[in-house]
Amino acid sequence: MVEILPPTDHAPLAVMSIELAHRIMQWHIDCPVTICAVKRQAKTRLIQAQRLVPADQPHFGI
Repeated sequence: MVEILPPTDHAPLAVMSIELAHRIMQWHIDCPVTICAVKRQAKTRLIQAQRLVPADQPHFGI
């Protein structure tokens, strides 16, 4: 079994592909989007690519 280490870098990236955005959302699953800049960037990228549709009501930290 492979143990996954928690993410250590939360800084936004210069360029983010859709595939990388999906991985970041998985790697940073426990990070609040209000604090984690790279997760916020990944979520925005997926919304722009119409791969993620945000909920009608905002959820704290997601």
